[in-house]
Amino acid sequence: AIGEIVLVVIGILIALQINNWNESRKVRAQELSSMKEIIENLKYDILRCEKNSANNTLLIHGLDSLRTSVSNSIDGKDETTNIYYYSLKYGSGYNEAVINKSAYNELINSGSIKGIRNRTLVQKLSDYYERIVFSVEKYIPKTGHINFQNMQKKFIRFKGFESYIQSFDSINQNSFSVNYDFKNIKNIDQLELLKPNGLDLNDYYNEITQFEIDLKNYLFYMSWTKEGAKNLIRDIEKEYQLTDSKL
Repeated sequence: AIGEIVLVVIGILIALQINNWNESRKVRAQELSSMKEIIENLKYDILRCEKNSANNTLLIHGLDSLRTSVSNSIDGKDETTNIYYYSLKYGSGYNEAVINKSAYNELINSGSIKGIRNRTLVQKLSDYYERIVFSVEKYIPKTGHINFQNMQKKFIRFKGFESYIQSFDSINQNSFSVNYDFKNIKNIDQLELLKPNGLDLNDYYNEITQFEIDLKNYLFYMSWTKEGAKNLIRDIEKEYQLTDSKL
């Protein structure tokens, strides 16, 4: 009888062990699925950062040309046409990167992140999403752009396609066709720079410079995010023995 009891106990323990093992496999499988989704999110972040950096780099080059033209005008050379050209082509906005946090947020909201055994990896996930991504989202050159545009409106007006004068404030993307050649602006007559009270072109020059500085700082944040995403992908692939992405 004792032997039978022992066998029953052993059987129960084995069954519990098998059940725990199966549950552990399920948790690990779910964890692996979440990590694969995070990798896809991170790859998206990398592509967005690359596109963001490329577009904003072009914008910086355009703003640099605008700043040069304003500087030449300050020195007495009439570069009104170039100022209009560069301001309208590069003054409408900047490219903002959007970071994909959906998989990480799901881990947090479901509490699944507590079950990840590699706590070092958990810390790296937190570092990327709570520190790097948070910093990037917080540092957006919106204020510099608004100040730049507000100053721009004080100096520029534009003769539109129907030969009437628009304020810069009324100009938007709909003012130009998709494939509009901004060089056409240089062929428009009666372009002139306004002379607002209490301001001169040095004020405009300073706002252009500050906006450029803000964009260059933003490029740094994009580079920081991109490298952080690449490193996190490698850490996840190493932990879960996934195929090396060669990033």
